[in-house]
Amino acid sequence: MTTTKIETLQRALNDANPNEVADCLKRMKLGNILAPVKVTFTGLTSSATQDITTAAAKAAGTITGVSLDTGENLPAVNGIHSLRVTAGAAAAGPRQVTDTGGTASATVAKISDDGKTITFEAAVTAFVITYLPRSFTDLSTSFAPSV
Repeated sequence: MTTTKIETLQRALNDANPNEVADCLKRMKLGNILAPVKVTFTGLTSSATQDITTAAAKAAGTITGVSLDTGENLPAVNGIHSLRVTAGAAAAGPRQVTDTGGTASATVAKISDDGKTITFEAAVTAFVITYLPRSFTDLSTSFAPSV
């Protein structure tokens, strides 16, 4: 049995071939993931679960820290610096964050494994988040360098 190594974006970055690195970084949108993004969402549809990567979320947000192309939505979350509810049925105030296995409460919100959805203990219509974005292209994606 022969096993073939699957070349992924992550492997290509780890190998650091100078002929491929620029292509890797471009696919990741490295410039977008190096600086924190702050979004103040207001006027959201009342829901305990909010997907920050939708066009509706982008339209409801005041965004700083990232420059998005026309038609491009907010990137998924890699790490949250701060999260605070400002309006809705959920109690206003800061939140700690847990993974999907945790329980949302008045002091804790859950984030989905893909970094797109935040779940609060009750419906919210406004919140503020500061976060570091994920890579635009998942690092496990097959990689073939541009020719």
